[in-house]
Amino acid sequence: MKVLKKCLLLLALLALLLPLSPNAAAEDGESGAERFEGKTWQEIMDAFLEEHRAAPESVACGWCNTVTGEEQYHNADQYMVSGSMYKVPMNMIFTEKVHNGEISWDTFIGGYRYEYCLHATIVDSNNEVAKGMWDYLGGYQPYRHILAPYMGEDPDTVEEKFYENNFSTPRQMIYSLKLLATESERFPKLIDEMLQAEPNKYFRERAHDYDIAQKYGYWPDPNTWHVSLNDCAIIYTEEPICIVIFIDSVNEQASRELLKDYCDLMIDYTEYSTAARREAERVAAEEAAIAALNSSSPAPEETATPASSGEPVSVVPALEPTPGTESEKGTGGESVFGKAVLLILLAAAVAYVFIAAVRPARKGKLRLVWAMCATLLAAAALLVCVLPSGGKAPGREEAPVELKGDPQACVSAFFDAVCACDYERACEELSGVSTLGLENALPAEDAAAIWRAMEENREYRLYGDCVAASGGAVQQLVYTTLDMKALGEAVKAATEARIERLAVELSPSEVYDDEGGYLDSFTERAYREALEETLAHAAEYRSAVGLNIRLVYSGDRWLIEPDGALYAALTGGAVK
Repeated sequence: MKVLKKCLLLLALLALLLPLSPNAAAEDGESGAERFEGKTWQEIMDAFLEEHRAAPESVACGWCNTVTGEEQYHNADQYMVSGSMYKVPMNMIFTEKVHNGEISWDTFIGGYRYEYCLHATIVDSNNEVAKGMWDYLGGYQPYRHILAPYMGEDPDTVEEKFYENNFSTPRQMIYSLKLLATESERFPKLIDEMLQAEPNKYFRERAHDYDIAQKYGYWPDPNTWHVSLNDCAIIYTEEPICIVIFIDSVNEQASRELLKDYCDLMIDYTEYSTAARREAERVAAEEAAIAALNSSSPAPEETATPASSGEPVSVVPALEPTPGTESEKGTGGESVFGKAVLLILLAAAVAYVFIAAVRPARKGKLRLVWAMCATLLAAAALLVCVLPSGGKAPGREEAPVELKGDPQACVSAFFDAVCACDYERACEELSGVSTLGLENALPAEDAAAIWRAMEENREYRLYGDCVAASGGAVQQLVYTTLDMKALGEAVKAATEARIERLAVELSPSEVYDDEGGYLDSFTERAYREALEETLAHAAEYRSAVGLNIRLVYSGDRWLIEPDGALYAALTGGAVK
């Protein structure tokens, strides 16, 4: 029944967005651009090391974007003393054993409960406890053999250097961090402990806008006066990154400055490269959206003069009459009988998909896709009564008249108002529509969260000139917002994954009812956490669509004539 409740809440959301009424319907900054533009990662690093007067062979480092999978290295496979950084992959071995049920948090490892061992080795960097952990695995050599796959190596073919003392490479450490960041459910509590480690030192000595889960490594060699100063971290930038740096130097203070500056550099580089990539993706998406629009609909009938200059434009304002008799048409030009039939059919479809969603839920299985289908179909039913007329009442053909004003300004004003969530102002630019209904209060917390995410992810760009066409003018435009279908599928997948995870982590009494089905409280928690997780990176579900915005001249001004494509865009594809 919990799924039914969610569907009804989402249905209520769309009902408020599209009221049943005849009249209803980035930030551009590039941080560090001068430092990164036109340069490769290695060129950036060469300049960075030169600034710090660091010998290139004394530093080995790596960077990885966990979203795109892109990796960059300086001395990628150079073995260096890792210090205590090894305690991250070592604890990956043990936390995965907890996840798999092989041990528990209360299992004694080297004389201590493992939960204590995790905190002691990551936060306190206790070497005695760490030695007890590898002894538990059979000693140092067997432990390194077990460790190798967590660092991307085959234990039987890895270089012998891997088994000497405490050596590792940037590529090996990045592999471990990336695995931890992208499959964190396999390694419970490990990242939480790393978030507590050394809050005012190493990568975290300076204030940052992002959470940093880190583990340092420090080892002064008493024989050579060299100091190995290292750090590795998962940094939760908009697209989380993994970074690592090994520094071998006799000047510890200079090494500490280099280490802190490296962290800053990688954050700035990530912000820059992410912005540059997204701009390229945006341009490609807009071009694809316009290409799809032009391939699926006839091009507007252009005149020699664009209708965007504000100069007088000669236009025939009346569209051709829609075929049909007077008795078939309502005030909106649509068949009332046809609307009723469509509503009945869509209501039946809604009932079917609700049943398909709810029945399995009684057995403890969620069918969120069916629930989303119910929502979309219900919205479509509402839209039948929402859309204004697609035709005009018959009448004599008017002679060409001189029209003044800028139709493109009308389009910009409408979408500026929509992106600013000023829906009352937006309606002033529409023909025959008194309200969009987008301003209504939302009935549930999760529905409100979805709508807020949609509002935060809107943008538009005019494409080309506004051209005069028969009956008015047409402006091509690319509108970007959340794809509700993709978002729904993501929430479904995240909910199912969360159910599997929680079913292992929680006690049976918190998961199952007396009949063996899932408790409502359990599925509610899984859904709520999945929704929150998905909306945290809602921008990944943005989608661009091309639109032909048609305008008419009415009352000495240009107005947008809304259609189904516009409503579909405004609701993220919830209606077609």
